[in-house]
Amino acid sequence: MSKRLSPFILAAGALLMPLAQVAHSFSSSHQDSSMQASTTYLYLLRKTPFFTRLTTAQLREVIAHSREWEVKPGTAIATSGDAARSVWILLDGGWQVEAGGKVYPALHDQPGKWYGRDAVYAAAQPSRLVVIQHSYVMQMTQTDFERLLAQGLDFQTHLAQGKQYYAEILRINNF
Repeated sequence: MSKRLSPFILAAGALLMPLAQVAHSFSSSHQDSSMQASTTYLYLLRKTPFFTRLTTAQLREVIAHSREWEVKPGTAIATSGDAARSVWILLDGGWQVEAGGKVYPALHDQPGKWYGRDAVYAAAQPSRLVVIQHSYVMQMTQTDFERLLAQGLDFQTHLAQGKQYYAEILRINNF
């Protein structure tokens, strides 16, 4: 009887193994509940300081090329050494930049409401971005962000404030 079951068990195992691998990879990538995907709503994005100067069509373009996250306090979401070089925008809540043994907190309506670009990646001092209260953040690839800027989306005031902020706290090189 055991010889009859062996081919059956082998066949069942061969069929179930790929399913088990998919289930494992899905659960592994979603084990950390400190950061969960969230939905970006147009009517809320319109009220977020970073985006108030955009048209409805431009806001839709931002939504189409970004990802929103709900983040728990204490979660480190980015570092100046990240290879992905994402641009992070604080939609609601608070975060802090940690650099040189100091912390620099920011809320969604302050100069440090975004993190990334050369303001962070060209900095003389390494840094990391940590959420300090329940927050909603937007992540966008640097390529998509630069493309939106090239299309004329008006982020200039916020970017200028952020560049000055990061130049002071991170001692930017070549900036």
